[in-house]
Order: sequence, then C-alpha cells, then structure tokens
Amino acid sequence: MTTTNKHILDVFDPQTFLQEYWQKAPCVIKQFIPDFTDPIDEHDLAGLAQEEEVDSRIVSFNEGEWQATQGPFDDFEKVCAGKWTILVQGVDRYINEVSELAEQVKFIPNWRFDDVMVSYSVTGAGVGAHTDEYDVFIVQGKGSRRWQVGLPKDNYKHISPHPLLKLIDGFESIIDYELQTGDAIYIPPKHPHKGQTLSDCLNYSIGFRAPTNLELLQGVFDYGETLSEAQTRYSDPNLLELRGQVNALKVSGAEVSNQELTQLKNSMLALLESAQAQQAILSFLSRQALPDSKLEYVLTCNEVSDLLVAGKPIYKAPGVKPIYASTCKNDTLHAQNAKCEANASGIFQFFIDGEVFEIDASLAETVKDIIAQDAILTCPNNLTPIQQTQFFSLVTELVNAGYWYVEE
Repeated sequence: MTTTNKHILDVFDPQTFLQEYWQKAPCVIKQFIPDFTDPIDEHDLAGLAQEEEVDSRIVSFNEGEWQATQGPFDDFEKVCAGKWTILVQGVDRYINEVSELAEQVKFIPNWRFDDVMVSYSVTGAGVGAHTDEYDVFIVQGKGSRRWQVGLPKDNYKHISPHPLLKLIDGFESIIDYELQTGDAIYIPPKHPHKGQTLSDCLNYSIGFRAPTNLELLQGVFDYGETLSEAQTRYSDPNLLELRGQVNALKVSGAEVSNQELTQLKNSMLALLESAQAQQAILSFLSRQALPDSKLEYVLTCNEVSDLLVAGKPIYKAPGVKPIYASTCKNDTLHAQNAKCEANASGIFQFFIDGEVFEIDASLAETVKDIIAQDAILTCPNNLTPIQQTQFFSLVTELVNAGYWYVEE
C-alpha cells in the first residue's frame, strides 16, 4: 500500500476538509458513516435498473474483454457475465434513505449536488482506470473494495475498449487503500482512479456537478421566455463614431470594427447581468431531473391546511434540493442578512428542478426553514391570517407539483 497518512482522515471535520482537500487532493475518510447499514440491496438496485426512466448500465470484464450495456434490463443473465458491476444513477430521487446520504455532505451547496449513484459489484469487478470531471464521495456499503487514486496529468493515454467506456492506460497511485463498510473516499476532478471489488459490495457515489461556462450559457438561454423581458435590439445611431469618424466612409463594408464588437458584447453582458438572467441561471442550477410526481388528484388549500392542523406531516420527496439566491454583498453575518434574499418587489423566490416558486418576502425565513427540513409538521404559529393563507397556498403548490407529499 502506498497511501501516506496525510491522505487518511481518522476524524472528519468539514472546515478542514474544505480548506485542505475540496478540489485540491483526494483522501480516505475512515468511518465516514459509523455503523453504516445499507439502505438498499442488490435486488432493489436491479429493480430500479428495469425501469425505463432510470439511467442504468452494467459493465463487465469477461474472458479478457470489456463489455458495457445500457439499461433498462429485462434479462440480467445475458449481461452479468464474468466480473460485472451494475450502476444506477439518481437513486436518491427514488429512495428516501439513499437521498439522506447527501446529508453527510450538506456543507456543499445544493446547486453543486448532482445525484447519488449506487453500484453493486461482484468480487474482482471494476470499471477500469479512468478520470471524471466532477467531485465525488464514494461511501462503502457492504463488502470491501480496493481504491487506487493518482494525480492529474495531461498526458495520460486514453483508451476506449468499448463505445460506452473511456479509460486510461495506467497511473501512479498516491492512495492505495481497502475501504470497509462505513469508510469513504473523496476524489476531486481529473484525478485518475480505479476501484476493484475484494468481496461482493455496494458503493454509494455522492457526485457533484460543475457546469462549464458554455454549458451554463446554453442552460441560461433554455429559459428564453424569462430572458425576453430583458432583451434589447442592437442600434447604432452613433455609426460614424463606431466606424472611425473621419475614415468611416472608407472602411470596407465587410469589416466589423472593434467598437462595434465591443458594443455587441456589452449588450450581451447587460442581458446576463439582468434580474431575468439571474432567475434563468438559478432555474438552470436547480435542475435535478426528478421523476414526474405531480398529483393526479389536485389537493385544495383547505385540504392541505386540514392535514397540518390534524398533525399529518407533509414530507419532502426523495432527491428534492431547493436553492435560492442571496443578493447581499456581504453575508458574513447571517443574522444581519435575514431579508437580503427578497428582491426589490418584496418577493422571495426559490427554485426546484427548474421551476420557480414565489412568496411574500415577509415569509422568507419561514420558507427557508421548511425547505431545509425533511417534513412540514405544522403551520408556524407566529403568522398573521394573511401570511397563513399564503403559507398554505405555497405548501399546496409544492404538494401538487410532487415535491412534497403526504403519506397514505
């Protein structure tokens, strides 16, 4: 084993982790979740892999050849040959207990969270040495797995033994460690890594996304209807100045002047700096690809209020991670910034899976409390009658959208 002590954390401290490891260096976290018990088993995982809307695949190494098959699956015997692994994306969106694993890393912002992928692999299996563009915490469930992690390099030889597999041809390890149940390993982007199963095991990969600026730009313009209110049309009444005053009439009609390019870019920047663009950015960042759970029978505000008054909890659906923006320039003291998220119109906005929800700014703190909790247990008793009506209306909207639910 080549792992040095600096790469092994016996005690996990979020602040130290963020300062020394996050996006900087990989590390092993011993007993990240003490007394960990798997929230699902391989049979549950196989059941999800049979569903059309679930992203799943099986990777195998059999008789010297790699194979990878995209789900859904109706016959596992054909693809589970040799040393095989089944991987299912977004399991947190379907199973509450898996969704709760993300609470272990709640010090990372919601908008950076992607999903929890769960894999089951037989002894000797793995998916090969590779790199990823995202951060990941991999929690070891039952069984054990050996992990090797190296340092980023530009000259790794990339190989593709199968159209669905992008591997690299070896790397030098700085971590070589056997994870046991409850242990975890953190791997930053671009760090080569390889896992090999030592005994049949389950792994839970808590992944984080980081959009490129181009992806972000494309995502923003997906919300063109929102942006349309802030768009302006190009105009150039100052054409002489833009084309160079004295020589303006001599400039080729095919030439675009630097001044014209600057004016065009400034116009785009003005659009991106608008309040409408901020809403589009937040809508994009809140996307989670959650399953459609809208109610067929729409509840009324009175029905929702009756449920809460009767002590019937309303639960947050698996995988739901709301986000909202802070517009404060200095938010070092949260207590001084309680109202800074409300925009100029006195409305507090938050976002779930691309949708925006609004409520009067006076209820901002109440709403932030409920979206941070697993369940709404009651209506806060410090609300005015008007605020109570607004509160119940919002909760009803969330329930009917499928983001919160009432247990039958």
